[in-house]
Amino acid sequence: MLAEALRMLEHAGMIDHSGHASILSAEGRILINDAVAPKRRVGPADLVEIDADGALLAGSGRPPLEFHIHTEIYRRRPEVRAIIHLHPRWSTLLTMVGAAFQPVFAQGALLGDVPVFDDPMSISTRAMGEALAACLGPGSAVLMKSHGATVVAEDLTACFALAAYLEENAERQVEAMRIGQPFVFDAAQRVTIRQRLHTPALFRKTWDHYLARLG
Repeated sequence: MLAEALRMLEHAGMIDHSGHASILSAEGRILINDAVAPKRRVGPADLVEIDADGALLAGSGRPPLEFHIHTEIYRRRPEVRAIIHLHPRWSTLLTMVGAAFQPVFAQGALLGDVPVFDDPMSISTRAMGEALAACLGPGSAVLMKSHGATVVAEDLTACFALAAYLEENAERQVEAMRIGQPFVFDAAQRVTIRQRLHTPALFRKTWDHYLARLG
């Protein structure tokens, strides 16, 4: 399922040669894609298992340089069981010009407040991973200035769906900003949307939509 998610993310243009996704087992083992396998054809053999400190437990590949994103968020957020670090075009454009992420379509409101991590460098140390996790706080996503985004959730299906909503909302926001001031859902509307739409059924529908696009 993790390999499938990576292929869908690449096909949709949300992840490139350097993105990664992980899931956390009940035993505390982190399953993550290796550092070199092309995402378009990633399979089970291209996944590795690491522990909470990034040490290789299983698999023949090398964990991604930014494994600290995953280890530090899992350490801080015990309810999180899936993490995706992506390099999405539209979401990253917002950070390049200092424009705040604003929910301009319903699913975008499911992400809640989306902070920006104000350091464009790779998350290549534990200290940087800790800083990113602190910036994320209790939220579902954090944008990373001129770099990308990280999305977290209670399972991989929800995490994938939220990543898709983040990028689709950002695309609509950027395009709307070209012609005027976008409509933004207010606080009360956002609460209602989260109550109605934050459901496994919607997340699965989104997953199935992107899976079908793989052909």
